[in-house]
Amino acid sequence: MSARARRRRAGGLTLVELLVAILILALMTVLGWRALDGVLASRMALSAQLDAMRGHQLAFAQLEADCAQLMRSAALDGQPTLSVAPGRLVLLRAVAGDGGADHMQVVVYHGDGARLMRGASLATRDLDQLRAAWSAALRGAVPPASVALDTRVAAFEPSAWRGGTWQAASAAEAAAERRMRTRRVVRPPSAEALGLQVVLRPADGVGPLMRMFMLGGG
Repeated sequence: MSARARRRRAGGLTLVELLVAILILALMTVLGWRALDGVLASRMALSAQLDAMRGHQLAFAQLEADCAQLMRSAALDGQPTLSVAPGRLVLLRAVAGDGGADHMQVVVYHGDGARLMRGASLATRDLDQLRAAWSAALRGAVPPASVALDTRVAAFEPSAWRGGTWQAASAAEAAAERRMRTRRVVRPPSAEALGLQVVLRPADGVGPLMRMFMLGGG
């Protein structure tokens, strides 16, 4: 190597070498940022999916708790205790009152196109108040104390198991309600629903979620 070349090498990098190094560093920075951005986006999407699943599980857990306390028509002189309609579920459940005495309340589940809502009437032992709350719920009234159980539900589809099939509309409850209004109480032995099926259709396009509940005596 000549003395001139040695002096050039000792003087450091040339301008071309410096530009090449800067270009390589810039490319590595861009590629690294894109990879990090992809990881962050995937993490945010996964977190949103987990939050949505927790909301669905909370809704199913509340439904299970209400079904476990469902009253039976035979114990209330034929008063209907479960009614299903497209996007709407009405049930009458037992709750623990003051002093340990059992009270009852009407619970309404309904979907508004984006959320699954749950409302409940005041707990009482007065059958006339319960019948008034029940009739109001069947007419579409929403209890004032309503909360959003799930904020990512596009559709709520309940159905009841009666007569060996799943029914999405409660003709039996409607007939029993008419009997109650005329005070001609008749206990329909076959009107009791033996099971409840609930389908939630998430708003994020994920496949429908279905859960079945056995209905015991209250």
